[in-house]
Amino acid sequence: MNTQALGVEYYLAGMRAALDDLPPNEVAEIMEDVEAHVAELSTELGENETIEQRLGSPEQYAQELRSAAGYPPRTERLPVTTKKKLLSRPRAAAWGLAIATGVTLLAGTAALREPAILLLPGVILVLSLALVHDRGATQAEIMALPETIKIKEWLTPEAGTPAERALAYLRSLQPAWWLARAGLLGLGAVLLASRDILGFLFVAAIAVVSVYAGPRAKTDRRWLWFSLPASALAVGLLFQVIDTTADNLAYNNRSVYQQVPSMPQYENIYAYDENGKLLTNVLLYDEDGNPINAPRQYYGCSGDDPQPMIPANRYPRPKIDYENGTCYTVAPDVSAPSSTEDTPPSSSDAAPSSPVSPTSVSPSK
Repeated sequence: MNTQALGVEYYLAGMRAALDDLPPNEVAEIMEDVEAHVAELSTELGENETIEQRLGSPEQYAQELRSAAGYPPRTERLPVTTKKKLLSRPRAAAWGLAIATGVTLLAGTAALREPAILLLPGVILVLSLALVHDRGATQAEIMALPETIKIKEWLTPEAGTPAERALAYLRSLQPAWWLARAGLLGLGAVLLASRDILGFLFVAAIAVVSVYAGPRAKTDRRWLWFSLPASALAVGLLFQVIDTTADNLAYNNRSVYQQVPSMPQYENIYAYDENGKLLTNVLLYDEDGNPINAPRQYYGCSGDDPQPMIPANRYPRPKIDYENGTCYTVAPDVSAPSSTEDTPPSSSDAAPSSPVSPTSVSPSK
């Protein structure tokens, strides 16, 4: 470290000592603006000029800032004899951030079905951030918590180890993750567009702001209350999209192998009365009065050949023959195909008849 930097650090340390009777958060707020000013001033000094010549001693400059901010004159700090509170404002805010991030991850897996579930982690985040929003951008009190220090130790492996190299590589991918996160959130918004317009607008707004929040959180720790839950929501949405896609693929595969029952097709219908006698010229209709028409196929009757004009719902239908280039109708045999086993038609009840040979060339009406 050069002489100039040492002078700046020495001057700032003297100011902190002169302000140490104030609450830590107020000292941090004062020093946040002073550090940049003193560092900039040190670059403008002459060859033999010092910071004290410009600003006065650290104690004097600290007293000026204290008076300008409305703080009382310095008093000696009394030794702290009371036990620290277990749940302080910084700890409540830190744990609120951790809990809200976990809840957002779980909520993200169901957000496409019920977007209103995101209100729960949103309320937790707002309340926890409100506890420390006025403590400055660095959030020094939260960074000084024992649990925060422990996490930083876990995330700072020894130099030269594989874990350190892997962590350094992952940190280099942060800009790519910020874009991927915005893409996942945008996909979730698109999937919500047709079902929940408010959910679509909410998730789309998170996607847009997340692009700005990523790099901003590195200098202003208050943005972590947005950036971390946004990442958790993106991961939760990714899990839900994967699960939904897998279900759709499995459903489609089942549909391919599922046999579709085929409906029987009839070309003719034979009706019998209660005595087993074949009925002729029967017209059939459904419950809506529509004719019940079985398929008709006139083999050979094409082109300019006349086709018999037979009502499509008259049964039993005559047989259509094609002979010498002309279509003929042949009356159906009264000895029709056998009926069901329960009511077999009796040959004695049906009047005998012989097949009718081809007759007129004119179509039957």
